[in-house]
Amino acid sequence: MRTDHEELCGSSYGSFCLNGGICYTIPTVSSPFCRCVENYTGARCEEILLPSIKSHTRGELFAAVLASVVVLSVLVAGAFFFLCRKGQILRTSSVERGDNLIGRNSSNGCNKITE
Repeated sequence: MRTDHEELCGSSYGSFCLNGGICYTIPTVSSPFCRCVENYTGARCEEILLPSIKSHTRGELFAAVLASVVVLSVLVAGAFFFLCRKGQILRTSSVERGDNLIGRNSSNGCNKITE
């Protein structure tokens, strides 16, 4: 936004502002300044503004967190199922060999086997 006391820089400051910035001077201030175009900042518009996490909506962040939780839950449930299934196969082979499992509960919490 240009004010009345700002003036465009003369040709002596032709390349003062970078990345499309517009050079201005104020008669009472000795050095010029730049008005930067979108996505640039700095005294001479030399810095690129990177998108920040604040630019994402809360809905997008919530969806990403929810998706991560769902994927993690499925992985944990799959691992638990696999380990319980593996333990059940081992217990079945013990029964076939005639091992005594009467009144014994599995210690991993998957299934209770009693005969």
